This record gives sequence, structure tokens and C-alpha cells, in this order.
Amino acid sequence: MRFVYSVCLLFVLTTSSCTDSAQQNQPNVYYDVLSFVKRQIDELSAQKPLVAKTISINQKQSEQKTNEVNWSRELELFTQVDINKPALRNSYQITRPDSLTYRYTLKKSEERLTVRSLFVQLDSATRQPRLIEAVLQTSNPLYSSERHLLLESGLAGNQQWRVKRYRLTGYQKLSYFDKNEFLVEGQLH
Repeated sequence: MRFVYSVCLLFVLTTSSCTDSAQQNQPNVYYDVLSFVKRQIDELSAQKPLVAKTISINQKQSEQKTNEVNWSRELELFTQVDINKPALRNSYQITRPDSLTYRYTLKKSEERLTVRSLFVQLDSATRQPRLIEAVLQTSNPLYSSERHLLLESGLAGNQQWRVKRYRLTGYQKLSYFDKNEFLVEGQLH
């Protein structure tokens, strides 16, 4: 009896692990923004380009030029627009106005998800993303936020495709407190 139980347990574990790896090997349904952004983070971290950066919180603005940027942190919100998770496979309506444009809009039945929309436009020559836009929203009884993301890319001086400009705007609001509006914008040189 003990042997039969062990064999059954082994069979269940083996088949469940095969199912998981099969799910992970399925092709992406949506454009792979995460891979592009991670590659940009690695390249920008190595290159250390000069960035003219503007930060504004509730109308108080500061500007600086620096090449000391933590790109993982700076582009973190762009990694959060990854909608290629297995659980999200049927959560977005796909619109393709042309072969270079991807537009994903959250279906009405999925209102609990953070990424509300994602727009990706590719360059016709390189097929690399030249424009990525996304809207993220979070809302619960204690907290609400909305973030609009924009990432523009193109050929840099060394003929390598990289981020040229990024912009994050939106607000955060805690219950019983005022809304905090923010803007972060970077122009790479």
C-alpha cells in the first residue's frame, strides 16, 4: 500500500511539473516589453549616458544633469507593464491598426488589474520599440494611484538602439490626505 501511494505521489508531481514548464514555454501573447526594458537597463547601466532630469512633486520642480542614474530603479515602472504572465493571457483586448502598432486595452471583466492600457509602436527599419505608452491604476479603500508612462527610443550616436526620453506622470492619494501629483522626465544625451 505504501508503495502504491509513493508511486501515485511521484506521478502527480511529475505531471504537474511538466504542466508548469509547458505553460512557461508557451509563446507570448502580447509584445514583450519586459525583455526590451531589461536590455535597456543593462545597456544604460554600462554606458552611463548624461541625463537631463526633471522631477516635480505637487508643482515643486527640480532639474539636474547627471550620468549617475540607477537605471533599474529609474525604469522600474516600465518593467511593471509586463502583461505576458500566464494568468493575464485573456485579460486584454488586442488592436493592431498596422503591422508596427500594438494596442492592448484591459477588458471590462478584469478591472482589478493594474495595467489598464499598453501601446507599443515599432520602428519600421529596426523593428525595435520607438514608443511605449502605458496607463497603470490602483485603487482600494485606503489608497489610489494613476501613472502614465512614456518611453521613446531611437538610434543613439553609436548607432545602437536605446532609450532617448522617458516620462512618468500621475498621482498618489491616501485616504484622508491630499493628492500628491508627480512628474519624472529624463532626456538622454
